[in-house]
Amino acid sequence: MNKNNKNKRNNSSQCAKCLPAKCCLYFAFEIDNPETRKDYESLLWKIAHDKVSLYIYRKKWHIMVHTRCHFLTADNKCGIYEQRPYLCREHSAEDCEYTSDDYGFSEHFRSYDELLAYIQKNTSFRFKHKPTGSPLNCD
Repeated sequence: MNKNNKNKRNNSSQCAKCLPAKCCLYFAFEIDNPETRKDYESLLWKIAHDKVSLYIYRKKWHIMVHTRCHFLTADNKCGIYEQRPYLCREHSAEDCEYTSDDYGFSEHFRSYDELLAYIQKNTSFRFKHKPTGSPLNCD
């Protein structure tokens, strides 16, 4: 291990230590930044679905679907490791979910109510919606 970086993890066994295989429990993709009332209504509709969250990273909006990869085995290993998709091969062991729980999001909306509060505070759109008391869609 490099003496100059005592916090650096040993990547050779990193995946074995990362249980329950955090990077295999969701997928996310960038979406258009909301601009209109209709855009925000659409985001509220999306986050009303189970296992969906939204986040802002570097001023860009993303949708995250919290779902387990079908190829993750019972012991949290990749069942198709040698044939895994390109995105899995490119996933960096140096900057991953195991290294830190802080993904660098400026905002992470895990429920309808969290997004609604953000809209009411940060936009000029006035919704008549009231908080629903809905639970978080994810941890």
